[in-house]
Amino acid sequence: MQLILKPLTTLKLQFFSAPFVPICLAFCGGILTGFEFQLLSTFFVALLCSSIIVLISLLFLKVSTSKTFLLASFFTFFSLGAVSVLEHLGSFNQNKLESAYRDFDPLQVEISEVGSTTSAWVKVVGKASLIHRHNQKIEVNENIVFYLKNEGDILLKGDVILLASKLNRIKNNGNPGEFDAENYWAKKGIFYTAFVGEEDYKLIEHQPSNWVIQSMENCRIYLSESLSENLKGKELAIAQALILGDKSLLDQEVKNSFTNTGAMHVLAVSGLHIGIIMQILMVVLGYFPKIISRKKALTLVLIVMWIYAFITGMSPSVVRAVFMFSVLVIAQLAGRQYSTMNALFFTGFSLCLADPFVLYDIGFQLSFLAMLGIFLFYKPIGSLVYIKNKWLHKVWEGTAIGFAAQLITTPLSLYYFHQFPNYFILTNIGLMASSGLILGAGIFLFATSWWKALSKITGIVLTWIIFLSLAFIEWVEHLPGGVAYGFTLSMVTVIGFTLLVLVLFLIIRKRSHMYIGLGFGFCLLAFIVVERYQNVSKNELCVFNSKQLVFVVKKEQDLFCFYKAKGEDFDKVENLVEAYSKIYPAKAQYFDLSKHNYHIQSTDFLIKTEIKGRDWQIMVNDSAYAIRTGYEQESNLKGIEIAMPYLEDVNAIELSKGAYRSSL
Repeated sequence: MQLILKPLTTLKLQFFSAPFVPICLAFCGGILTGFEFQLLSTFFVALLCSSIIVLISLLFLKVSTSKTFLLASFFTFFSLGAVSVLEHLGSFNQNKLESAYRDFDPLQVEISEVGSTTSAWVKVVGKASLIHRHNQKIEVNENIVFYLKNEGDILLKGDVILLASKLNRIKNNGNPGEFDAENYWAKKGIFYTAFVGEEDYKLIEHQPSNWVIQSMENCRIYLSESLSENLKGKELAIAQALILGDKSLLDQEVKNSFTNTGAMHVLAVSGLHIGIIMQILMVVLGYFPKIISRKKALTLVLIVMWIYAFITGMSPSVVRAVFMFSVLVIAQLAGRQYSTMNALFFTGFSLCLADPFVLYDIGFQLSFLAMLGIFLFYKPIGSLVYIKNKWLHKVWEGTAIGFAAQLITTPLSLYYFHQFPNYFILTNIGLMASSGLILGAGIFLFATSWWKALSKITGIVLTWIIFLSLAFIEWVEHLPGGVAYGFTLSMVTVIGFTLLVLVLFLIIRKRSHMYIGLGFGFCLLAFIVVERYQNVSKNELCVFNSKQLVFVVKKEQDLFCFYKAKGEDFDKVENLVEAYSKIYPAKAQYFDLSKHNYHIQSTDFLIKTEIKGRDWQIMVNDSAYAIRTGYEQESNLKGIEIAMPYLEDVNAIELSKGAYRSSL
C-alpha cells in the first residue's frame, strides 16, 4: 500500500450554471423570514405582486440578463416562499380556533395522519372544519394533533369524527433538555392538542382508502409479515426499521446504541438506502441485457423506488432521495447533461413549494445537507490521500463520503441532539458493507418468500448479518469516550460554522486567507468547547415541571436525582433526567423519596431531604428550599418555596411556568 498526500483542492461554485441553487436559496430564505415575521403578511403579498409585475415587464422588454432581472427574480421567489409558509400557517385564514373555540366544543375533524399503533397513546393529526355549538355550526379551518388512547379501535386516514375533548394550546414544560414540542408543531402549522379517550369522540363518517393507498398498505403488510415469519427479536426490529422504515418494534436500548455511535441514519430510510437498493437492482438487471435494455431497466427501477417510497411512509428524506434520483435518471434518459447540484436544489425547491414545512423537518435538513456535503467535499477530501490497493482504496472512498457528509451536518446535529459520536468514522466503515448486505438479503427474502425453505435459509443469513452488525455497534458504543455530551449550540453558531466550512472549501484560494479562515474556525471551535466545559462543570439544583416530584442536584460530574413516583411512572423520571444530562453531562444516581429521608455529605457538599407533612424541606449546603406538594402548607418550612405544577400560589415559585433552577 502506498499513500500519496495531495493538496486540498478547491471548487468554484457556478451559481448560474445551476439556476435552482439561487432559486431554492431565495425561496427557503422567504420561508424562514415569513415564519419569523408573520405580522408582515400584507407586506409579503405586496412584495410578491410588485416583483412579479417587474419580472413580467422585463421579460416583455426582453431584458433577461440584467442585474435588475436577477434582483426581481430573487425577490419574486423570496416573497413567494414567505407567502407560501404564511398561507400554510393560516395567516390569511379568518376561521381560526383561537377566536371561535370554547372548551369542550364538539369539533368535526377529518383525520389526515395516524401514527404507530403499538404504543399506549396513538398520535393522530386531523383538520378541524366545524364547531357544533347548540343549534349553530361555526366554520373553522385548522389542523390539530391529539393523542388517542389505544383501546383496540384505531381511526384511519380519511375518517371524520366528532371530537368532544378539551383542546389545549401546545406549550413546553420548560424543563432543561426537553423536546421542543411547541416549536416542532408550530412549524407544522399546529397549535392545539388533546388527550382523547374512547368516550370522547364519535365516528360519523368512514372514508375507505382508494385502491392505490390500500394496495400499498397491503404490500407493506405482506413484506412485514415476510420478515416476521423469518426473523425474531432485535434482529426483526432492526430489519423492519432498516428495510421498511418501521421503527415501532425498536426498543430504547437499540435506539440509544445506534444514536450514540452515529449510526442512527442507518435505521432511518434515506438517500443511503435508496442509492444502495437502486444499485442492487441495476446490477441484477444488468445480467439480462438481451431481455431488458438499460433505459427500460432505469425506468423499471424508478417505478420500484416510488413504490418503495410509498411503502416506507413517504418521509421527507425518502421523497427527497427518490425525487432527486428521478430527476437525474430522467435527464440521463433524455440524453441531456445535468448538474447533480442543480438536481439537489431543484428537489429541495419542489418539495418546499409543495409543503414549506418540509424545510423544518429534521430528517430532511440532515439528509439534504449530507448530500450537499458529499457533492461539495467528497472529491476534495478523497484527493487528500491516494491508496493504490484496490480494496483499501474503496474503504478510503467510503470514509471520504462519511467525512464529507459529517463535515456539514455536525453543527446541526449538535444543535438538535447535544451530543457527538466520537467514533462515527469507525461506525460508518463497519456498516458500509453490512447495510448493503442487509438490504440485499431483505430484497432477496421478499422475492423468495413464496419458497418457504429458501426464505428460511435467507432469514437465517439475514439474522446473522444483523446480529453481527448490532454486536459491532454495541462494541463501538462501549469504547472509552464514545459519546461527548453537553453541546448547546445556538442557531447563529450553527449557521456561522456551516458558512465557514463552505468558505474554506469553496471560495478561499490564497494560502494567507486560508490561515485567516482557519483562525476564525479555531476561535469558533474554542467557543463551543468552552461552552461545553461550562455545562459539564455546572453546579445547580433543578426542580422539574412534572406531575411527579422530581429534582436533581448537580455537583460537577455527579448528578443526584431525587424522585417520588409510582413504579410505572419511573420511566418518565428517567426521561426527564436523561434529557437534562445530555445538556449537563454527569453520572446519575437515583434516590426514592418514598422510602426515607436522605443525608448525603462529602468534604465540600451537603444534601439533606426531610418530609414535613405532605411537603419537602431540602437543604443544599447552606441554601434551603421548600417544595410544596399539598394545598395545606406546613408552617415550619424554610427557604425558597416552590409549588408543584398543579398548585397555584402567588407567594411561591410555580413550577407550572417551568422548571426551577438555582446555581450552587
